[in-house]
Amino acid sequence: MNGRRAPRIEGSAVRLAHAISSQGIPGLVKASFIGHRIRLWVPEADFTVRIGVTGPDGALPLRVEAVFREHGQERCAGGTWWDAWEVIAEPAGPSGSWTADQVGRLLADQIAGARRKFGRLLDAAQRQAA
Repeated sequence: MNGRRAPRIEGSAVRLAHAISSQGIPGLVKASFIGHRIRLWVPEADFTVRIGVTGPDGALPLRVEAVFREHGQERCAGGTWWDAWEVIAEPAGPSGSWTADQVGRLLADQIAGARRKFGRLLDAAQRQAA
């Protein structure tokens, strides 16, 4: 985590802490893994991941909530954007269940995609406001 504070880890999210931290999320400032919730902070956004209950088919539902903040001296384009979506970690491998590494990669990909998407939206909003 770029030499920053060590993550806070408690509860069932502990199973995913190493897998997510090892994904090298760019700019990760802080992370916590408490209960059934993961929180990740990057400079422009906060992400909360609510870990669901593994279903009988071995799939794990994950609800991702994101809050993006506009930075800069001029805040004409708004300031804060929210989004939420659900993603499913499908069963992988012979165990018929998801793996921590699989969930770590999935969440890192989701976060990277959301950051790209909102970066484009923020740029467009700032251009329109200019």
